[in-house]
Amino acid sequence: MNKITKLIQLLFLAAVFTNNALAQTPVSHPDLVWEKEETHSDEFESLDTDKWENDPNDWGVWSWEPSLAYVENNELRIRMIQETHRRNTNYGQNEELYHKSGIIRNNQTITYGYFEAKIKGADRFPGVSPAFWLYSINQPDPTEDGQAKYSEIDVVELTQKEWDFDKNEWEGPEAIDMNLHAVARENGELIQIRPHGKPEIAQNKWYADFDPRDDYHTYGVLSRVDSIFWYVDGIERGRKENLYWHLPMHITVSMGLRNPFVKYVDGVRYPVADSTTTVGFPTEMACQYVRVWKAASQIQAYAKEYENVEFGKNNGLNFNCYFDAGSGFKSTSNMDVELVEMNASGEIVKVAATSQASINGKAAGQASAFFNLQGVSNSAQLEAGHYYEIHARFTSSKENQTVELTPLKNILIVDEVTSIDQGLGSTIEIFPNPALESINIKGLQSATNISIHSISGNVMLEKEIAPQESIDISEWTNGVYIIKVSHNNVVTTKRFVKL
Repeated sequence: MNKITKLIQLLFLAAVFTNNALAQTPVSHPDLVWEKEETHSDEFESLDTDKWENDPNDWGVWSWEPSLAYVENNELRIRMIQETHRRNTNYGQNEELYHKSGIIRNNQTITYGYFEAKIKGADRFPGVSPAFWLYSINQPDPTEDGQAKYSEIDVVELTQKEWDFDKNEWEGPEAIDMNLHAVARENGELIQIRPHGKPEIAQNKWYADFDPRDDYHTYGVLSRVDSIFWYVDGIERGRKENLYWHLPMHITVSMGLRNPFVKYVDGVRYPVADSTTTVGFPTEMACQYVRVWKAASQIQAYAKEYENVEFGKNNGLNFNCYFDAGSGFKSTSNMDVELVEMNASGEIVKVAATSQASINGKAAGQASAFFNLQGVSNSAQLEAGHYYEIHARFTSSKENQTVELTPLKNILIVDEVTSIDQGLGSTIEIFPNPALESINIKGLQSATNISIHSISGNVMLEKEIAPQESIDISEWTNGVYIIKVSHNNVVTTKRFVKL
């Protein structure tokens, strides 16, 4: 192989690696700007014991064995075996226990960000629970009410086989648990925050249409300073207000014991000797990767809704965007939005109109502002080469950083926009809005072409639909979407919210 050929191959491999690395974004929010946290992520080419602790102290009924967490064929395997042994526990000395399993725990702590793993559950059911979770260690006693001594975010706990009180039966393997645990100070005392005791604060349960033992699925959690969101295969499946989960935590992959091999007595979990069996053991879960990102401070808008689009003074201009102050931070100001006249050299001539979006004190979400265009010169009346842009900015608590929108160029201002009042125009309505499972378009008289985009421009759907036809949005991420309805050379743009 000559040097030129070898160099070309190396450059090609480098390009492939770079593209793959850039392509790694959370399954649920690929359109946003993310910063990969390599110290907390792993593709499991090997088990990096500088990154992961695989022999932490045993606790409760769990006995961790380093050899039971290993990498094989670029996958992390966590195995559980039936092996009778003795050790000291939290409920007694030299107690007899019956199972051992593997665990890995990241040596570094982290509090906020997006945490995702691709996991296949263990085939033994019931009795074991593959888990991807974060928890704190050795934190000081809180000094004020509302502060936590212990924080735990369960991204997912599979096949727990809990009792379904509504159906009066045991759950099957399709029950997916995504819960919170904490020890926090309230009214001067430390209290337990647990899923069953405070479900409105700490419990999420979703019943899948698949068996997690059969194949790999992605399980993720977005932990923000204000809220926590859970995702399965990129679809939001639960959310809670972030009340107590602000401590530094360790990312963990493990497999724990469940019914019938353990039981609760007065809040303490004990092994059940009579249920011990070798049937179904050893069993193991598989994890293809753990990936962690932090959200960059950002403002995202759907450029095609504004650039080279006419806005009439009769209607004004509605500006919609998504903002994020960055993982762990909040906005310390409202968002200032400006319609700016630019010259041919790309320099600001003047601010033609101003507006503001109320986001002060918020971490992330949708934001809107309205421009009254009365008194703004038409684009056709501007000096040759001049044009309008939309600028937006706010201040993040992240080092008092100013966060700016990539300017939206060539905003066209006219006296009146009448095209949306012709043909379909004003008769078009989206219902229900907001929507949970599906939407309909009111006002269609015949088959019509539509396109639906996310707020950041990702195409969600393009098709021809018939009058009265419902559009399924049940699997889409919550947020604002833009729908364009095309009929007789008239395009009507509407927005709707997916909850």
